Amino acid sequence: MTRVRIITSLPASPGPSDGLEWRFPPDLESEITTLAALCQVRQQQREPIAPHTQEGEDDVDNPTEDEECTAFLSSLSLDDYTEDKRGFLDRLAELLCYSKDPTLITGTALIYSDEEATIVAARNSSSSGDTWSRRDRKMLEYLAEVLERVSSDDAFESDPLPLLQSTSVEYYTQRIRHHAKTVTSIEEGKTELKFFKEDGCVGVASGRLDAYQFAKSVEVLSHSTDFYAKLKANLTPTKLRRVVDELAFIRRPMQDAVELLLIAQRYSGFRNLKIVLLNSLPARKVKAWQLPKADISLTARQKAKFHKTAKKNKNVHAEMMLMTYLLGLGSPVFPYLGISKKTCLLCGHVLEKIGQFETRGNHGKCYSQWTLPSALWTTPEATEKLDKAVQRLRDILREEATEEVPHRDAEKESVMAAPIPPRYGKETTVFNAVVEDPRLLAREAEWISAFRRSEIEVGTTSSEDECPAIFDSRHDRASAPRGDTEGSKTANPTACLSCKETGELTHTCTKCGIAAYCNIACYHADWYRHKFSCNLGRATDATDYLVLACHTNQYPQEDDVAEQYGFMCFATGKDRSRLFELYRRLIMQWAIDEEELRAAVKQNKLKEMLTFRCRQTGDSGMLSDKQWLESQEGFGVNGKRKRLITVFEAAREELLSSDERKLPFSELQPPEKRNALLFYVQIRNGFKPDVDEDNWISLGFCTAPDAVSENRLCSAYESLVERCTFNEFWSSMAESGIVELFSKYELADRILRMRNFKDFMTVVKKWHQSVWELKRFIRMDVPDPFRAVVVDYGFMNCKDARQRMQLRRMYQEFFERGEDEMRLHQACVAGKLASFLQSVFGGLLVPPDCLRNPYPLENRPLMGMVTNSVTMCPESALEQVRALAAAQGRESMIIAIPDAEDEAYLHFLHDRAAFLGTGLSKRIYSGSGGRNITEFTL
Repeated sequence: MTRVRIITSLPASPGPSDGLEWRFPPDLESEITTLAALCQVRQQQREPIAPHTQEGEDDVDNPTEDEECTAFLSSLSLDDYTEDKRGFLDRLAELLCYSKDPTLITGTALIYSDEEATIVAARNSSSSGDTWSRRDRKMLEYLAEVLERVSSDDAFESDPLPLLQSTSVEYYTQRIRHHAKTVTSIEEGKTELKFFKEDGCVGVASGRLDAYQFAKSVEVLSHSTDFYAKLKANLTPTKLRRVVDELAFIRRPMQDAVELLLIAQRYSGFRNLKIVLLNSLPARKVKAWQLPKADISLTARQKAKFHKTAKKNKNVHAEMMLMTYLLGLGSPVFPYLGISKKTCLLCGHVLEKIGQFETRGNHGKCYSQWTLPSALWTTPEATEKLDKAVQRLRDILREEATEEVPHRDAEKESVMAAPIPPRYGKETTVFNAVVEDPRLLAREAEWISAFRRSEIEVGTTSSEDECPAIFDSRHDRASAPRGDTEGSKTANPTACLSCKETGELTHTCTKCGIAAYCNIACYHADWYRHKFSCNLGRATDATDYLVLACHTNQYPQEDDVAEQYGFMCFATGKDRSRLFELYRRLIMQWAIDEEELRAAVKQNKLKEMLTFRCRQTGDSGMLSDKQWLESQEGFGVNGKRKRLITVFEAAREELLSSDERKLPFSELQPPEKRNALLFYVQIRNGFKPDVDEDNWISLGFCTAPDAVSENRLCSAYESLVERCTFNEFWSSMAESGIVELFSKYELADRILRMRNFKDFMTVVKKWHQSVWELKRFIRMDVPDPFRAVVVDYGFMNCKDARQRMQLRRMYQEFFERGEDEMRLHQACVAGKLASFLQSVFGGLLVPPDCLRNPYPLENRPLMGMVTNSVTMCPESALEQVRALAAAQGRESMIIAIPDAEDEAYLHFLHDRAAFLGTGLSKRIYSGSGGRNITEFTL
């Protein structure tokens, strides 16, 4: 079956009975192209055209417009509904521009309905006249076949993704070799990495190495922390950015294949797919227009260049080919043109005036070799739009040509398609979704922010000094006394800053003259903290922060402390915890002087000093630490860094099959296995999931009311993973069976008194209450909450930023008090937030109206809930849909629509979206009695 056809020319003969012939007036074309040549000679780079927002378009940044509750479907923004198709068109245009050749610059468009889809593609003018080659048609035929089968839910003998990636890479090989050569020239051997030499970039650039194997190796490296760290350590920031950009270009065909398949899965129209390729129009001569001498002044050099430029043949750009073709169709077209490069200044102005198509960018450069088709047959409405557009373009170029334009640096013409995250969703990282960042977001540093001391049973100590060092860098650290003490807040203190006793303050700090104490002993005792707000006469250094961390029992987060005092010589949290405890005992119990610490760092004698002091104490625990430290090779000031990637790779070798080990982490399936692997690495090495990770929700850490409870849960999980198998653990995650797994291994008592944990874990795989997303938002350093939180907890009612901050502060205090989250959820779904919080606090920081939400509602199963997938089906097909979902292992909240409401609901669903900002997927399959069942999944 042929799915790809080539159209030899634009319609230049009568088509529809009401059609008209449009011609580009020769005098207007002459003036426009001549003025464009003048602009190019005087200064090619002009101000880029800003993206156009149509009147009446929803303001997706304004949450007050979202009046639907999370019990149903929240407002569908333009981004939510169209971003999939925009990304599809841009990525396909990128793939079709497989070589650095101006004639291969490509535009794509989509004619779409739920029954069929047509892709239209065009390229820039070509002197050869052979726009589309056999290799183009072959690749597109294969792509169309795969997309049709995926959209139709056809069964494949094997996963279609690897073969599609291989085909895409083979097609894109010329571009891959170009970028491999470019990246080698940027790196210049600075990193000494094999990847940039004969067995990598050099080999593929010369054609000796297979492009697909090279592309797969780039995918693996894109997840390597060590690789990125090596680049960062040896390249300047500018070169580092350029290398990362080039590697991202190399990844295009591999990533595009993933995205193209995903779109086919989501949209039923791709079941019947056609591809139309427009043959380019040949470049043509255009008569030069006589410039008005009075208004135009050129230097002799500019005149010579202008006359040469004005005589060159004019080309029709891909965007203009697409636009003029689509205007003549008279059928609904998706209002977006995919492009492999940003649009030029002239194309941008024409598209803006036509007002029917958007693109993803404009670089603002003016090209003289530009024109439109000389003639085509189109609709009366289109001819009127084209006439106005070219007249407007002429007027703009007259202004540009006569005005003095300030110099502008050249804009980058290339663009890369990238998914736009939901406005009220969490940022994508390796910890919550497939990672795109080649550094894994340097997360080994962030893991330390959730540092815990796993060898101590949490909750059994009574002394504050014995409490484990638990610490979240984005919250607890903000309250640490960095440059702010009580003494700096008042010039007339009434209590000692150290012991807090009131009475006669006999000693005042001589350096600042403000901080007052009972006596000099209290002054010395408080110096570790007071120095940060005092006049030291020197800058605070890493030693000051280490001493402060030991006094406050908070793991140090400063990079220079970690580097200078050897923490980065260890890969695991347990080892780093042990080192911190060693410093803490030496400073707190054995009164080691901070000057001795500084001297050890300066002389690079840190290991010797620590082992000597441990031996000197005679304490059995310290002697054990001495032996441990002596066995650590490479430990010292700025010692050899050990990265978490080492323990991560060790876990892969131990827990995964040989085939799974070959996969990039992001491709490991199912997602529960990926998340479980990550959790095993964390929990075995003294770390815990942070608030922005999927596992913080999916493993119930969100239910812990405080740090002690969270660490108790960590301890319980640590015992569990020691007893159960890895496959048991991730399977229990997938089946919401974690509570049963604790019971199986006689650990039920460890979670018995954990508030809300057991009930939460039985439903979390399918859905969870939005109060947990509120709790996550309160603990994260992000400006906007999750979309369900905006509606459920009053943020949509706030009039300004101040009210939003006050509302956030009130919820923050609620959680910090350890109040029951489920009581807050119940007040939310009952529509009684204001009265409930009034009873908790005795007053409100915001007006009661700020706490309004749409609840309660009847017959709304999603009221106050967050779910990853919602399936809507006719009531008569409910049992069949449930059975099919169970057979396919799909987790989805299924809601039945009364059969009589089908059509009304269909219209409604196309105008709304689920809380997570996902699109609407449509599936059609055969039911009993030969009846087709339509299922919508959000």
